[in-house]
Order: sequence, then structure tokens, then C-alpha cells
Amino acid sequence: MRRSLLALALLVGCSHKTPPIVTSGLAPDEIPLVVDQRCPGDPSCPDQGDGKLYVATAKRDVTPLVEPFTDLNGDKHWEPGEPFEDLNGNGVFDPVWLAGRDSGTLAFGVHDPTWMRCYVLRQNQTTLAHCVVDAIGYFDTEAAQIRADLDPALGVDLLMMGSTHDHQTQDTIGIWGPDDTTSGYEPAYMARVRRAAVDAITEAVGKLVPAKMTIAAVATQEPNGDMSPYVGDSRDPVVIDPMMHLMQFDDASTGKPIVTVANWGSHPDSLGGDRHYVGSDWVHYFRESLEMGTGSDVVFVQGQCGGQVGPSGMVQPFDDDGTTRVPHDNSYRFIQAWGHSLAKLALKALDAGEPVADPRLAFRHTTFDVHVENVFYHTAFELGLFPRRPFGYDPTKPLIRDGSHDNSPLVRTEVAYITLGPASIITCPGELLPENFVGGYDGSYAGTYRFIDFSAPNAPDPTKAPKPPYLVDLMDDGPRQHRMVFGLTLDFLGYIVPRYNFVLDPVAPYLQDAPGDHYEETNSVGPRAEPEIVGTMRELVLSAKQDRGEPLPIPQPQ
Repeated sequence: MRRSLLALALLVGCSHKTPPIVTSGLAPDEIPLVVDQRCPGDPSCPDQGDGKLYVATAKRDVTPLVEPFTDLNGDKHWEPGEPFEDLNGNGVFDPVWLAGRDSGTLAFGVHDPTWMRCYVLRQNQTTLAHCVVDAIGYFDTEAAQIRADLDPALGVDLLMMGSTHDHQTQDTIGIWGPDDTTSGYEPAYMARVRRAAVDAITEAVGKLVPAKMTIAAVATQEPNGDMSPYVGDSRDPVVIDPMMHLMQFDDASTGKPIVTVANWGSHPDSLGGDRHYVGSDWVHYFRESLEMGTGSDVVFVQGQCGGQVGPSGMVQPFDDDGTTRVPHDNSYRFIQAWGHSLAKLALKALDAGEPVADPRLAFRHTTFDVHVENVFYHTAFELGLFPRRPFGYDPTKPLIRDGSHDNSPLVRTEVAYITLGPASIITCPGELLPENFVGGYDGSYAGTYRFIDFSAPNAPDPTKAPKPPYLVDLMDDGPRQHRMVFGLTLDFLGYIVPRYNFVLDPVAPYLQDAPGDHYEETNSVGPRAEPEIVGTMRELVLSAKQDRGEPLPIPQPQ
């Protein structure tokens, strides 16, 4: 996808070996934290009221309108003169370009619907709304418009928008259009998605009821540590956080189910590159089965799917008979079996879930700037592929960082830290490689998979990896099994790769993969993603401890 942009991108320029910039009290390239919102605690959200937790949910269908056509020449594209069904009556063929793999992937039809699913939590004067859309990603610029469109009378203190990272639906980012130089971002569709979020949040706020909470967690692995029925990872080191987290909310008066929030990390990318039908991959079958079992709507929140955590050609789920293994053959049978087997685990975990007495809701939020060093992204900005613009750079100078200056463009992003009863949740504005959260540099999160192929080019050296404590260690507001990452939430900035294992191709950095397992670097903002984003996530967690007067951990030398 990116190789055809090589000549243009090289004109933009890049640099990837630079001296560190050290801020007192922070690791190199980390950002001083500014907490811009604390609820309860800020004047806008005092901790006054009946103390009950109120919950509601709503959803909207956002399935793209796909116009069927007759592909007379079999080239998998619509050509002038080929018959099509004009569903919107505008007299022209309206293509839907699918995101996630190569550009130029045209939708032929719809396999299953895609959704905007929202839930709202309110306690006293603190209100949090969280919406997840079936999409490859969702920029914070879209969320900003939704916030502006929400009626202030709804009293929403924090809106979090996220995506499931769906690879089988319309491009919401812009780099998967008809070709590499034409945006796939469709303003009319994106306006429809924003309206769906506003409508769903408005509906949910209007039907908030006191709720009781049940929490559960389950490891998606067999008793011997074998994760192959559920999840794989094709990037070394193999580090997979197998925990699936579940929060179920029921009407406190009637016991009627309201919503189940499920959080787990895995790519919804089961069909490979040759897919032409809109759908939400295994997430569809997972939600459908879980809804049948719980009687509630289900909101799936993507977790730590960075690296190649997902099917990865490794997963062989159990079929509905519970014994037959289904190979990853890029089929809907595989997708269905995978979603159903994950739902069975979730339902079993919920059966043993823990009721939460009087859960307390709190959150804190920060906004900060991140450097974009990826030459491909620079080119995409220049071509107008993205619906957002960077800032903080001189366009007349090379967009590089060297020993004398830093002219890398910036984008603004967000992170939130939420606690709800025993659950502690940190958001991540991209695809977090799990080692950023759990560590696992000793092979303890590889299950029965090989940890590292040390004979591969540019193999990672775990002796150079960051030392503990890791994020999961610091989020000790509740039990370890209820510490979560809401990935691809509040923004979409690509992969967050640990800097010790960030390797670029020496000839065409960011435009082609370095030898070995280094695709993710080509879809990352750059090597500063780890210190700037993960560092901010950590500092936000620690700020909660600091506010409570708790001692902070002493960082180990890296």
C-alpha cells in the first residue's frame, strides 16, 4: 500500500536516530502531565447526590449503504457502464471502500450490520458516556465534533469514542480509498456516524436507571496455557494478555439486564486481504451469542491488540460442538466459530461473576501532543488523506528531528483513567502492544507459543526491554484481574511499539518493513509513541495515587 508513495515521501524526509531530550523527573521524551479534568472533584462534577450508580445503553445501526453492481469484466471494481442498484437515488454509483488492508478494496455487499453502541454511567454529578463504533479507528477530531453537538443539558462530563478496529467496513480514517493518493474518508457517512453517537447518547441519558454491577474476568486459554483456540501473535516477542474483562449492569429494581461491557484484545481481521462484504468479523458473533446468553445489549471494547494479536494464522477455535477445531482459512465459518467460542468463555465467567456493592465511579483525563515522525503519515497529511491536520512545525524545513532542532509535526490526543468499583481502566489512543501493559519479557505471556525466534533478522533483545513496574502493576486501585486497557479509545494513532524493539528499514523507513517482525513500525507515529503515550498513561495513573497521598514507586534504571 505504501510503496507507491516512496518517491514522494522521501522528499518529505525523516530521521530516526536522535539524541534524547530529558525532562527533569521524567524518562527521555516523556511529557509533563497536566490533568485537565477530575470527576468527582472538579467544580463541574461535585460528589453530591444519592450515591447510586445509574446506567443505560443505546445503539444505532451505522451499516454503510453498499450499492450492488454487476462486475462485467471481473476486475472487482465498478467501471462506467456496469449496471448498479442506485440505492440512494442520486444517479451515480457510490463506492464503499473497506479499511484495514490495501487501498482500492471495494465493498460488494453486507454480510452483517455494523453498529454504534453506547452506554452511559452516572453517579452523583459525574457522567461518563462511552461509545464504540465498528470501524478501523476513530479520530479524536470526530469526537470533538460530537461533544460540540451534544446538548449541554445532558450533563455529560466525559465522552469517550472508540472503535472495534474492524477490518471489514468503510474507511473512517482516509488512507484506504480507491488508490494510495485518494482519501477514502466520506464526509456524508462520517456525519451519519456522528449523528448516531449523539442520538444514542441522548437516548441513553434519558433512560438512566439505578443499576447493580457484576464483574468477571477469564483467561482466554486452556488449562495448560495453550491460547491457540482463542488468540495468537505473529510478532516477536510473543506477548499476549489473555484476560477478557466483563462488566454487567442490571436494573437495581427489576433485575432486568441493561448492558454488558466486554473488553479483550484481538484484531477483527479474519478474512485477509480478499474481502468485499461489510461486517464486524468475530465481534458480530461474539456480541450476538453474549446477548442471547445475558439478555442485555453488549458493547465490545477493544483491548491490547497491538503487534499482531489476533487470528495471525494461528488460531483454531472450537466449533459449536466443542471438540472440532476450525482452521484459520479466511472463512465465515472460522469467524463464527471464533466468536461463539469466545462468548462461551464469557458467559461461563459471568456465571461466576462477583457482585459489586456500591461501586464508586471516578475518572481523570489529560490532553497532550504527540510527535508524528512517520514519513508515510507526513505524505498522507500533505495529500489530504486524513481528515485532520498536524501542527507545530515549519513546512519550509525538513520534517525531522536531529541534534539541533525538532521539526516533527504534532497531533493532539487524549487519555483517561477510570475507576469503577474494583475495575481500573486506562485508555490508549491506538493499538497498544501488550508488553507496554504487562511486561512479559521473560516469556510468561507467550503461553505455549514460541517466545522469540532469535535466529530471525532484527530479533528483539529482551535484556534491553523496559524494566518493571509496568502499567498493570501500577493500576492497583482494584484486584489485578480487573485492570483493563480500553484500546483505540479517544483517538487512533496506530501501533504503540516499545522503543527498544522499534526497527525501521534502513533504505525506506516507514515505507517498507524492516527485515524481521517489524511491520507495526510502518503504521506507528514513530519511536516516541512509547514515551509520549505510554508515559502519559502511566503518569495519569500515578497522579491518582499522588492525589491520595500514596507513595509513588521508584523507577528502576532502564
